[in-house]
Amino acid sequence: MSAFTTPPPDLAPAQMQTLVRRLYGFAGEVSPLISERDQNARIDAGTGTFVLKIANAGEDLDQIALQNAAMSHLGRAGVQGVPQVVPTLAGVDTAEVDVSGAKSIVRLVTWLDGALLSGGPRSLNQLQNLGAFMGRVTRGLQGFGHPAAFRSDFIWSLDHVGNLSSWDSYIAAPARRRMVEGLFARYSDRVAPRLPGLRASVLHQDANDNNVIVDASDPDRIVGLIDFGDMSFGRTINELAITLAYALLDADDLYASMRAIIGGYVSEFPITEDEAEVLFDLMRMRLAASVCISSRRAKEHPDNAYLTISQEPAFRLLERLDTLDPEFMVALCRCAAGFDATRSEQAVRAHLARSEASPMFHPDIARSARFALLTNAPPAGMPDIKDRAWDDWFVAQRPANLPLNVGFYGLGSYGEKRSVYTAAQFADAASEERRTRHLGIDVFASAGTPVHAPFPGRVHTIAYNAEPLDYGHTLIIEHATPEGVPFYTLYGHLGGSLPGLLAEGQEVAAGELIAHFGDWDENGGWAPHLHFQVMTDMLSQKGNFFGVGHDSLWDVWSGICPDPNLILRLAPESFIVDPNPPAKLMDRRSKSIGPSLSISYAEKLKVVRGEGPWLIDHTGRKYLDAVNNITHVGHCHPKVVEAIARQAAVLNTNTRYLNDLMLDFSDRLTAKLPGDLKVAYFVNSGTEANELALRIARTAIGKKSTVVLDWAYHGNSGGMVDISPYKFKRKGGYPQPDFVEIAEFPDPYRGPHKGMSEASGRAYAADVARCLDAVEAKTGSGAAAFIAESISGVGGQVVYPDGYLKAAYDHVRARGGVCIADEVQCGFGRVGSTFWGFELQGVVPDIVVMGKPIGNGHPLGAVVATPELAACFANGMEYFNSFGGNPVSMAVGLAVLDIIDGEGLQAKALETGDYMLARFEEMADRHPLVGDVRGRGLFSGIELVRDRTTREPATEEAGRIVNHIRQQGVLASTDGPLDNVLKFKPPMVFGRAEADILITALEAALAEVGA
Repeated sequence: MSAFTTPPPDLAPAQMQTLVRRLYGFAGEVSPLISERDQNARIDAGTGTFVLKIANAGEDLDQIALQNAAMSHLGRAGVQGVPQVVPTLAGVDTAEVDVSGAKSIVRLVTWLDGALLSGGPRSLNQLQNLGAFMGRVTRGLQGFGHPAAFRSDFIWSLDHVGNLSSWDSYIAAPARRRMVEGLFARYSDRVAPRLPGLRASVLHQDANDNNVIVDASDPDRIVGLIDFGDMSFGRTINELAITLAYALLDADDLYASMRAIIGGYVSEFPITEDEAEVLFDLMRMRLAASVCISSRRAKEHPDNAYLTISQEPAFRLLERLDTLDPEFMVALCRCAAGFDATRSEQAVRAHLARSEASPMFHPDIARSARFALLTNAPPAGMPDIKDRAWDDWFVAQRPANLPLNVGFYGLGSYGEKRSVYTAAQFADAASEERRTRHLGIDVFASAGTPVHAPFPGRVHTIAYNAEPLDYGHTLIIEHATPEGVPFYTLYGHLGGSLPGLLAEGQEVAAGELIAHFGDWDENGGWAPHLHFQVMTDMLSQKGNFFGVGHDSLWDVWSGICPDPNLILRLAPESFIVDPNPPAKLMDRRSKSIGPSLSISYAEKLKVVRGEGPWLIDHTGRKYLDAVNNITHVGHCHPKVVEAIARQAAVLNTNTRYLNDLMLDFSDRLTAKLPGDLKVAYFVNSGTEANELALRIARTAIGKKSTVVLDWAYHGNSGGMVDISPYKFKRKGGYPQPDFVEIAEFPDPYRGPHKGMSEASGRAYAADVARCLDAVEAKTGSGAAAFIAESISGVGGQVVYPDGYLKAAYDHVRARGGVCIADEVQCGFGRVGSTFWGFELQGVVPDIVVMGKPIGNGHPLGAVVATPELAACFANGMEYFNSFGGNPVSMAVGLAVLDIIDGEGLQAKALETGDYMLARFEEMADRHPLVGDVRGRGLFSGIELVRDRTTREPATEEAGRIVNHIRQQGVLASTDGPLDNVLKFKPPMVFGRAEADILITALEAALAEVGA
């Protein structure tokens, strides 16, 4: 305080000229400068421009030495824009002179050309440059030390600002006094205990706008820093805190200004997490110190009105900051410094990503019908969500044919910018920007809809937030990661049942009923819905939490409140309005795609995504795929995707060049086959594989004669349609080719030989012998190619009677024929108890045909034959396939085998398949429509009949059931000669949980259709 009360030196310009000439040896023009306690003047000389500094007689000489040493150190460290001390003629930094009978210290320092920062408006670019400049100063001062820097009694030191706590009593206004008291209490509780663990260094400590020099022609450019009179040793982060305190005075946008300064600073001098977390509080404490010191001085010097006037900007800033959540400002500082908004963010995100949440809604929202509700781009005719007409409108959106057991929801997205937040609570004093960006996910449904806990936890708070457009009844549950990191879920706009369901502090189990959707008069005045939100930190809130954030601060808000879809796990399409829905695609399809290309279901399905046993439509709804045996190991299996990408990035070419992959896959594949099936050919599809198999067989027997099963289907090429009664005997077909003989379909349920006994099998096989007799009558030889699926797919998932294929193969081989097993649908472990369908019959074919599952949807097929047949086929006519056996396809085939073996999918097919068949048999007891249940593993079917005695086919009912379960989110199809068989051949990752979903859907459909 002595320097403040001692009058400053008062030399005349002529005296200062004389002083400069005597001490420094040159003359210059003197221009006095404003100074509070010293006397300063600009000296314009021929050798340059300088500042003459004549210290107050009460100035501490050691402090002047500190300043000189610091400026010199910064100059040596390469920090531009810092005044440098000019030595006297005697070679020293300072000289002692007599000024009006008192001893004063004289210095000469270099002049920094420019204008004061206080002379113009702020820009964010300027503030960022200011932060960067101060970061360079801080970096330059690292390693600098001086005895005079240790000033434990320095009232402006933020390390010791707690010593000023009693000075808040000098603040005249009670409200302001209480505000500052609260700051000291928070500092004592939250900041002071952390200071010993923070970095420390010598600091400038006074980067106010009268000490910062900018380029006069480009004010955004910081030229330099003057006045090193407040230097002391302290926590390094204090430098940035002080810079912020001065720079934010009367700033229009506190958020943007803070980010600019902090971002610039850390670009030159990174700070630690601990430093980032105390920065906001230290900045406020600089302002608190300022108003406390000025209030005390005003009390001591009541005639100095400037003291109270000058503190007004600091009070205004403190009052603005006091309206903000301090922990949010801490999060902002963390983000600006390059850290996550909260310390727990990554731990919480990781936990949610790996944890399976219990369904919050029943029926499960992931499998329910839904539509995206974009508040700022509503569908035509949608009322405002604050208008009660919404109720009727929402009910009208539910599809008329949607079964009652299927949920229907409207979904409002996380992160959406909305214009509906018009209440005062969505604005704050820090900037003119309103909070408009949604921090939760909205789930719209009728009032009273139950809500269940996704994870175990403890009730944090139950509150009724009654402000208009607030949450109304609100529940917050605290959870924890396995490592003990807390996080929170919020449920807003709830019904009045909440207080009776739970109590604060109560433990909640995953899946437990916790609330119901509220109605208009209890949920804040909104359409009935749930606002669901996740918080990694509660900040300073209790009983409520921000549901909307600033768009410009989205990185901060999204770190505090990550996307709740980490829990709900709804497909992204759930929150998007598809501009090309099914009806529009059907119109386009009718004009550009051949009409003979069929499409499933009465209500067409646009599929945009696949995952495991699930397909996802354009609305984000998940459908359980119970029929797609092509994606054998699951839709988009990551190992298959990786294999395609990896190999496609290296090489993809034809088989005229040697490549390890084709040989590796051939060895792996043939090792799965019995007997002498050792020679492989690779093609692009099951159709092409069957074409090649017949070529091999016909070359071996010397003719085209072919025996097929009635209702067989082997592909869609011309040659395959020729041997597929399923095609040529139906609408649009043509007469049976003369080289094709059709054997009786060995159907144990509907054919003439009932049951699965070996006697039935031999009886059906006798008709194969009849066909061979017919071949002999036409050609003089009974030799023929006999091709049959190991289990009939299009025939209605029919498993042949025991011994059928063995007896049939015996007849064929006895006539010199070749036996071909079509495993395109049922191979690769699908039947469960064996890897190949033909093994169920105890036979070994001469040729095996593979397709569909071999590539998991990638175009790949294979033919495996014996060496003898391969030698016969090599008759001089080259066999070549442009794409068959290419390296990418081979990599995919290997990946599929790895997955089948590595994930135990064959055993899973057996377990799940047995479970499904047993449940189907139970359904038969309750539903007369079920005539027959059949299949092996994950290749099964249910034949529907209107009368079990007459076995009249329930064809129309089968179609209705397939469409009914499609509406329930389960995909299946019909097949069989009478199109009355429900067929199930799902991806092999289909387990008991998925089987239960299928069975539940079937039960509902059978109950309705069969009623």
